[in-house]
Order: sequence, then C-alpha cells, then structure tokens
Amino acid sequence: MKNIQKDRFQVTLDCQTFARDTLVYHFPWIIPGTYAEANYGKFIHEFRAVDIDNQPVKFKKEGKNTFIFNDAVKLKSISYWVSATWEGPTLRTIWPMAGTGIIEGRIFAINAGGVCGYFQGQELAPVTMKYSYPEDLYAMTVLDQNLSEPGQTTITSTDYHELIDSPILFAYPDTSSFMVRDTEVLVGFSHENDDTRRAGELTEVLQPSMDAIARYLDSLPASEYAYLIYYEDATALGKIIDNPRFLIPKVIWYVIRHGIPLGGALEHNKSSFYYLPDPGGDHTGDIAKTVESIAIHEFMHIMTPLNLRSQYINEWDYNEPILSKHLWLYEGVTEYMSEIIQVNGGLKSVKDFLMGSMRSKLKTGERYPFAKMSFTEMSANVLEKPYKKQYNQVYQRGAVMGMLLDIEIIRLIEGRKRLIDVMLELVDEYGPSRAMNEEDVFDIFTAKVHPDLREFFSRYFEGNEALPYAEVFNAVGVAYEAEAEIQVPLHPIKDNKVKQSVISLGSGTSIRKVGRKDRIGFKKGDIIPQGLYRNNYFDDFGNPLPEDMVIQIPIKRDGKDIMLKDKIQYKEDESKHHIRIMEKMDAKQSQRFDIWLGFQDPVPTANPAATDGSSEPDGDD
Repeated sequence: MKNIQKDRFQVTLDCQTFARDTLVYHFPWIIPGTYAEANYGKFIHEFRAVDIDNQPVKFKKEGKNTFIFNDAVKLKSISYWVSATWEGPTLRTIWPMAGTGIIEGRIFAINAGGVCGYFQGQELAPVTMKYSYPEDLYAMTVLDQNLSEPGQTTITSTDYHELIDSPILFAYPDTSSFMVRDTEVLVGFSHENDDTRRAGELTEVLQPSMDAIARYLDSLPASEYAYLIYYEDATALGKIIDNPRFLIPKVIWYVIRHGIPLGGALEHNKSSFYYLPDPGGDHTGDIAKTVESIAIHEFMHIMTPLNLRSQYINEWDYNEPILSKHLWLYEGVTEYMSEIIQVNGGLKSVKDFLMGSMRSKLKTGERYPFAKMSFTEMSANVLEKPYKKQYNQVYQRGAVMGMLLDIEIIRLIEGRKRLIDVMLELVDEYGPSRAMNEEDVFDIFTAKVHPDLREFFSRYFEGNEALPYAEVFNAVGVAYEAEAEIQVPLHPIKDNKVKQSVISLGSGTSIRKVGRKDRIGFKKGDIIPQGLYRNNYFDDFGNPLPEDMVIQIPIKRDGKDIMLKDKIQYKEDESKHHIRIMEKMDAKQSQRFDIWLGFQDPVPTANPAATDGSSEPDGDD
C-alpha cells in the first residue's frame, strides 16, 4: 500500500504449495451478514499468474468472481490490483462497511472479501498476509499481527472464514480501550481528512452500552472486541442541512455529485466496522449518538449468528450459499435485544422502548405481507423477487416477533426463563463450533421452554397468521388496540403552524419555519430533540398528561439548552396500534412485566426438570 497506482494497490499470492492440476480461485459473491449480492471480483484488475520460471500461466475467467487454472502444477504466484469499493457510481453495489477503502497515504480499509479470494476446497487452510504501508499508519484489527519493522506487518488468520470475519483498518493511530468484566474493548477511529482524535470521545459513548450488555448477559462471550470506526467527509451535506432553503433540490444535487450518503455498521465475531458520513460542524458530535444507537445491535450478533446458528450459516459458501430461513433469529432477535438491553441498563425509558421504538417497528411491520409469505419463506428466498424488497422487515417485524417470543416464553414457564436465558443455554450447548440443524431450530428452542411454544412458531413464524399482539401483551400488563379513538394533546409541531426539517440527525430536527399563530415561541433554527412529543406530553404509562397542565419542553437554540412552555390542550384523534401500560396489573402480570424488562430476576427453578417443558402454562391468559 506504499505503491498506489490509479487509486489501486497490488496483491500477490504465493501459490507454490498446492501442486495440483486444477485450481479454482474465487472472490465472494456474497458474504455473511449482508444478505445482498457483492460480486467483489468486479473490483479486481490486471489479474496475472506465473509459473516457477516466471512464465505466464493460462487461466479462464468465469463470471465476475471466478478464475480457473487447468494446468496449475507449476503455478508460482498470482497477482492483481484492487480498487476501492468506496468509490464509483451513485448507487454503490457494496455497502461501504463491507467494502474496501483507499485514501492514499492516509487510510486503507480492508474487508477481506474485496482484497483476498480463496482457493476452492482450501477455505479452512491458515492464511498469512504481509502488508507494506506508510510508516506513520497503524493496523487496527483483532487478528494476530507481528510488526517486523515500521511500515510492515504480518497478519495471520486461522482460515479464510476468520479472515472474512476480521476487518483491518490502517490509519493514523487514534485508539482507546477499556475493560468490561473480563472483556477488553478496543476503539479505533479514523477520518477521511480530519486529524481530530475522537477515540476517547467514542469510548465514553460506547462504555455505557457495553456495561448494559454485560448486565443483561452477566458475562460477555469474548475476551476482546474491537469497534473500528470511520467517518466520511460529508461537509457538503452539512451545509445543506444547516441552510434548508430549497432543501430538496440541493439534496438531489448532492446525491448526483457525491452519491447517496450511506452509513452503518457490519458485525463480526470479535469486531464491528462502522462507516458514517460526517456533515461537519456541530453535527460531528451527533454521530457519536448514531454509534451508540447501533453498537449494541452489532455486538449482540456475537450471540447469533456468530455463536448460535444453523449449518447454512456455519458452512457458508461464498459463491453458492444456501440461505437460512431463520432471519427472525439472526437479525430480528438481535435488533430486539438491542432495545431491551437499553431498558434493562437504564439507557432508555420503558416509555421510549415500548411506545417509541417497538411501537414504530410494530406499525412498520404491519406492512409486511404475512398472508402471502411467511417470515421463514421470505428469509430463505431473500435474494430473489418478491422477497428481497421485504428484507428490511427483519429489523422491524422481526424485532417485534422477537419481543412477542420473549413474552410468550416468560408466560409459558411462569417467569423461570426469558428468551436471552434460552439463548445462553443454547450457546453453551452449541457455540461457534457446532451448528444447529436448519430444520430443527424451532424444535431446539421449544425443548428448552415448553411444548406449546412449537405451535407459536408454527402459526406466526412458519405460518401466515397475524401476530397476536393483544393476547401476548396482556400477559405482561400491556394493553394493545389495533385502532382507538382517544383524546391526545395537541402536537407542538404538527398542530402549531410550525415546520421542521425532513432530515434528522442524532440531536433531532431543526425548525424551518414558524407561523404567526405559534403558541409556544419557537424560532427558526431551533433544534427539536427526538421524542419530544412522547416524552413530554404523556406519562410513564403512555397516557396523556392532564388537560390545561403547563409543561416545560426542552430545545436547543444557538447551541444552548433552553426551556419553552406549553399548555396542554386536547384533541380527538385516531390512534392505530395503540399501546399503553396498564396502571392496574394483577400479581402475575406485574411479575412478568418486571422479569421481561429486567427489573426482576427470573423466578428460581425449584425443580430443574420443570424447565424442560414438563410444567403446564398459566391458564389465566
């Protein structure tokens, strides 16, 4: 990576140890965790091969990702040039957090699928890589490395699977670390063109999230974990956000010139890689909140599918994968866990969790065409039409399914286990080296809980029945109505002749225009925090505060936190998927509610055999 030509670097493979007639070299078509076509071979150029006499060796290219050698006995080496997946057309084909980044002399992001292929049948062979790079950079990774001299390091992985699972970020050294229980957590940061050190700042954000995870799990299933975080320069977008006049045309122009501002993270067994656009100015600090919001989700993938999975994930074929039907577990439950952990750890209120995050997911999830395709059917065919356009539902409806499953488990065995307890038992029984049979996953979960759980899976996960919100919620003292006519407070924005920006960052949205009849006293440019209406106009049970009550609402003006007053006035409104916490629960509802949200430990098991399905479920629900 010292020799960059045409924004590409060269890779050379030593191939002398194979000594066989036929070799097939693949770049991945798809990698685990993305559920989308990548075709990394599109970013490989000037592919060459030579024998022991440095003479060219013929090969055949098949498709976008495969190179076939039919006379490979004398093959000495293969070389090719790699271009960055971060560059290119507006509609990028590879999510940047799964791609390759090249900023000459400054940053190199190595997600192995875009740099290293594999020889068919040799996926389990150990890999040794030697990197040459600018001497003032530092290699951040969980893989073992040996610094032979400045600007040179040797990095090893046990096999190709571990290599794909372990990103490497070469950048100026900006790192921080902290301990959570017995796990060492590394934070590595880099920015496209800003040398401000931010690893320490991000550590302050990440540590409470990791503490919340440790509290929920009792222990963390890893001795080390790395957050590798990259900020892309998006100051042009920041200027649009700060000056909302002619906002939509400017956004369109930005997309034409710079591409769609993509961001997010990709999980790995011992690390996660973050790619986040930085709008600059005051917005840079907001990105830390974005990291906080997705960090728990990415880490919790260490439970599933990284430690709990079927053979389709365990025996991943990078070019002809068989997709698992259990995305409800791999993504849906993981997303749900990221929410419930925040409540359990005191990072989010019950109201924000239930009436905010999960109600929003429930409403979006109801758009899923469950009568036409079961969730397992969609998962197993997610790369094909019409299933692929429903993939985002794994984070919406899938998360709600995880929540309902959690409550149903608590109800069936009288609070002796939660979903997380079942999963921890299964991780101990299976783990990364032993996969569950794809067709037995539902039966395996059922065996840890109660026979009646199998019908729940059959009807709502494998079947086409509508999710039983009211019935399941009632078990934990939560009331649900599909449609309700209720009295609610006037909204401080929607019912107040005030317009806000359509673009929301971590801190909230900005006021674009204030009408003459504004009753509160907003000013253009005020920042409205997320959840302002829900958090300030309703009590902890989700009921509206009394009419004529004067409340204080927090906003940010000119960088300062201030309070404005509003007098609550009611209006008649139709509420779809209305959720509220019952103010009066019976004893069982109250106990289950506290166990569900982590305010009370599960009920001790007097008879261990009672948790294997031998007890009967409660009959009062």
